[in-house]
Amino acid sequence: MPSNGNVKKALLIGIEYSTTLAKTNPRLELKGAHRDPAVLRKLLKDKFGYAEQDIRILMDDDGHEWPTRETILQAMRDLVKDAQPGDHFVFSFSGHGGQVVNEDGTEEDGFDETLVPVDSQINPDTGNFENFIKDDDVRKILVDSLPSGARLVMIFDCCHSGTASDLDNVFTDGLGSPASPLTSYGPRLPWKSHAPSIHADDVSLDHAFRHDSTAFSWMRPGHRRQRSSTTPPESPGPYVTSWSACMDSQNTFGGKRGGFFIKAFTDALKQNPHQSHGELLQSIRTELAKRVADHNIKHRKAQRMKGLPYVAQEEDAVSPRAQLGSLRPISNLHAPFTL
Repeated sequence: MPSNGNVKKALLIGIEYSTTLAKTNPRLELKGAHRDPAVLRKLLKDKFGYAEQDIRILMDDDGHEWPTRETILQAMRDLVKDAQPGDHFVFSFSGHGGQVVNEDGTEEDGFDETLVPVDSQINPDTGNFENFIKDDDVRKILVDSLPSGARLVMIFDCCHSGTASDLDNVFTDGLGSPASPLTSYGPRLPWKSHAPSIHADDVSLDHAFRHDSTAFSWMRPGHRRQRSSTTPPESPGPYVTSWSACMDSQNTFGGKRGGFFIKAFTDALKQNPHQSHGELLQSIRTELAKRVADHNIKHRKAQRMKGLPYVAQEEDAVSPRAQLGSLRPISNLHAPFTL
């Protein structure tokens, strides 16, 4: 516990699905996802003063609590239980993410975002995930119970994660280069592109990730989502931000060494832990682009060495566009970031 008496706690989740979803579909295994909590834990301890005993890790291996739906939900409640002004909390999720049709009219794109726990199943009739955690659950448990002055940072390295915590403000443009083209499914992409669609309509994997980019043109800096905020701009309220690997419409990538986004996030903060929110977002996007470009170069080289057909650059994987969300309008976009 910090000397001022305030709490600094973290809940870090990494799911590989090796003995669950991957048993029926090997492509759903996320080898390397267990590395993400370890990388974040080291960053929290080395750069931001978190104590080992205050960092809880859920992973689907023999040495940790398994991240089932109920275990994750209870761990989320435990994380922010008895939160006080000045407390700091971190929540991270590395695993599969998806979308379901929104039923209450609160999502302008028509979909709720979801996190996929280790005990999720795939409906054999529709090919969609079941037993997931919705963005509404994340918002209600982690955000709405926080007192004014508490701080929460959420980090999502999963597909369709742009608004995975259902915060009121999403900042997508105005920082750096224009938005990247949306990614599409391809068997040569790294692991996190292989999550099945969770849309209600029954579509094949090959088309599950082909979205009309115009459907997401509403996302602009400072845009307020279609829900009543519990923290109006004039209220002090808690400080809550979310850092997501991609737009709601996109997929994110990773490999045996972990998620590209988590590595970009931690590398940026190790190099400079005193960046502003805007600087950090741009640093992450730049690092993600470098990692995806490096993957493309290696893939084309491997194709040549195997004597396989040439892969044109226009067929390369496209870097996902990391997102920054906030409970309140980020008038402090240039304020220093902290965990």
